[in-house]
Amino acid sequence: MSEKFIPENVDPFRFAEQDLHLDGVAKLVDMHRLNVNRPKVSDDERVAVNLHFGVDEQGVSYVKGHLQANLGLQCQRCLETFTYEIISDFALGLIKALDEDKSLPVQYEPAMVREGQLALRDLIEDELILNLPIIPRHESESCNVKLPLAADSAWEQAKGDNPFQVLQTLKQKQK
Repeated sequence: MSEKFIPENVDPFRFAEQDLHLDGVAKLVDMHRLNVNRPKVSDDERVAVNLHFGVDEQGVSYVKGHLQANLGLQCQRCLETFTYEIISDFALGLIKALDEDKSLPVQYEPAMVREGQLALRDLIEDELILNLPIIPRHESESCNVKLPLAADSAWEQAKGDNPFQVLQTLKQKQK
């Protein structure tokens, strides 16, 4: 079965007037800003994309989208590669000039249309970057580096009551 690739650029206002939908995939290997800090990027990695162009009741041209991807990221605890799933929905209002973003309804983030074209790969890459974790890491139970538990149960008991009670507990243990 052949994959249908999302075009790099489209005329979004024409697509919005015609109420068009685009479904397909984009290669992650082509997204250089996304891949800067990622371990080896496979040519097989894809992001599934569903885009709907339209014009709302206020006359605002928009693109609403859904994307899904599995990215290989490097865990910052153990430095091993792990798979991070991104599922994102977004709504973008199409603008031709920077000052138009102030007139967009609150449900839309601005998407700049340059010379009548919207760069879809850049838009998809931006959405993926926005959904990356601040600090990529495995879930605690899956990571090779195990975090230490509380050093002493006395600490756990004392910290809720009086911070100096820990010293008293330590003093009693020495006797």
